[in-house]
Amino acid sequence: MVRQVAGELGHTPAQVALAWTLRKPGVTSTLLGARTPAQLEDNPGALTVELTDAQLARLDAAGAIAPGQPHELPASEPIRRVTTGDLRIETRR
Repeated sequence: MVRQVAGELGHTPAQVALAWTLRKPGVTSTLLGARTPAQLEDNPGALTVELTDAQLARLDAAGAIAPGQPHELPASEPIRRVTTGDLRIETRR
């Protein structure tokens, strides 16, 4: 999926992956894993990537991971109501 979006935008897959990560509201830091000087020079290009809402949705779907047990229990609706008093905090976009 990352390669497809990169092809649509004329950017490298690394740039698209970094741009997607930078637009995730829960991500506070992005670590670069460049092995070569060329990769390191390519990474800042992520700052110029303009992802559409449709592309973001496709990348989100491709990167979705179900937490599984035991992580699903604290996120369940009954437990959430008990622990938060039914408070909901909306994420920023």
